Amino acid sequence: MSGVMGGEQERDRLRLLLHDLRHYVAAGLLLYDEGELTDDELRSRLRTGQRLFHQLSAVVDREATGVDPPPMPIDVGELVEDCVSIFRHGHPGLDVQTSVCGELACQIDREALHRALTNVVENAARAAGDRGRVTVQAWSDTDVVLVEVTDDGRGFGQIPHASGHGLQTVNEVVRSAHGTLEIRSGPDAGTRVRLVIPMAGQEVGR
Repeated sequence: MSGVMGGEQERDRLRLLLHDLRHYVAAGLLLYDEGELTDDELRSRLRTGQRLFHQLSAVVDREATGVDPPPMPIDVGELVEDCVSIFRHGHPGLDVQTSVCGELACQIDREALHRALTNVVENAARAAGDRGRVTVQAWSDTDVVLVEVTDDGRGFGQIPHASGHGLQTVNEVVRSAHGTLEIRSGPDAGTRVRLVIPMAGQEVGR
């Protein structure tokens, strides 16, 4: 029985890896679409490409070594901008708005949080559809950092089953930093997913 469960976990891990690789490769290919570009647009694409390859390298290194890096203090606001920038290039027709306020330092596995946030944004994009809007906000409140993803789509549970690694894994990433995951979706349109993560240097319960 344990062998069957272990095999299923390994398949889930492989599906997650292939999903992430497909996302980053698709975004990277769109960076090289032909067309007239201004100098600012070209510099923006180069910066996005560099961030994309850094993230792709982190994903591959983790899978190759089988070792999860220790949580480190990171700038969550920078990570949000990074994640959304890559996502926009992979979904050029979607309206994605961002708002980042203040110093947002947390001690967490950067690559795992990047993958988790990408999954949440992908779910929101699927719910919003081609003509919808997704908003990603990050701010601080007392001793926590909040990252909130909202959409104006059909609501939680009304979209096709996610192809990503799901909100359970997102919850595991947030809980690894002693944070919480909050989901609000009523009978009307729209869903809000909020990640609440202690700021770096805060005492947390074990």
